[in-house]
Amino acid sequence: MTQPTLDWEQLGRYLAGEASAEEAAAVRRWLEEHPSDARVVAALDAATRNLTSGAPVDVEAALRQVKTRMRATPPSVAWRRYAGFAAAAVILLVAGVLFIRRAPSTRPAEPALTYATPIGQRKEIVLGDGTQVILGPATTLVVRGRSVELTGEALFSVIHDSQRPFTVRAGDAVIRDIGTDFSVHSDSGQRVRVVVNEGSVQLAQGSDSVVLVRGDVGVVEPGGRVAASRGAATDDDFAWTLGRLVFREAAMSELVADLRRWYGVELRVTDTALLRRHFTGSFARESSDRVLDIIALALGAAVERRGDTAYIRTAPPVR
Repeated sequence: MTQPTLDWEQLGRYLAGEASAEEAAAVRRWLEEHPSDARVVAALDAATRNLTSGAPVDVEAALRQVKTRMRATPPSVAWRRYAGFAAAAVILLVAGVLFIRRAPSTRPAEPALTYATPIGQRKEIVLGDGTQVILGPATTLVVRGRSVELTGEALFSVIHDSQRPFTVRAGDAVIRDIGTDFSVHSDSGQRVRVVVNEGSVQLAQGSDSVVLVRGDVGVVEPGGRVAASRGAATDDDFAWTLGRLVFREAAMSELVADLRRWYGVELRVTDTALLRRHFTGSFARESSDRVLDIIALALGAAVERRGDTAYIRTAPPVR
């Protein structure tokens, strides 16, 4: 970890849900400003979430032991880095134990609420905890307390609660809020894509995870690999919330999925050469026929529509 600028005991209180509002705000700012440290904190926090209660833990003794070792060792740069890491690990462990002690052994299942949008329409909703959500077209959101399952696209403005993290499940991926605004795009057969507008989130699939901060874009490929593009977000990533559909070097699979959700058109690619092509363009209020014509023209293709299905193939050479 880099040289800390935050008291690790304060970090421990934050993770244990015992920090004041001012302390919690300070920790969130620090995590945003120190993304490499935030990634380590998130990884350690994730590890402790799977702990189960066992023998009693002497919390005060553990803290005294860490402090004694830190004071007794010469203050070299290498030791300060190690000590900060070790102290954070102890605090995260304590936070996990405290969470387990506070949590009841059994909880009644929270009733599920389902929100859905039709093709071509968006919807704004406010969840029971105050979190605001904009749902994209043909999107389904199943809500169980502070855990939601998403199919489609949504923008979340989360009300942060350190004792009850807000999580989004999209396919096999899990997005965990650390106090933020972020969008999630998830269609069957496509990669999950997360764009952070404010704050930070943890994006995970299985044992692979990454912490994303403001301006970052994270993806989970169909094979399960998690990757981040730092500072890659643009206004176009949130244009859909205003009713504008934007494609940037989009693969055919993305075109197929988004045309289905936004226009109710099933695009069938009958020429395998087109499967390797990419499309860049944007649409707002164009008709579905106009959209198909623009895509075909840009790709040098011909399109034939039969009801709600459109067939696209490479255009024949002009004689």
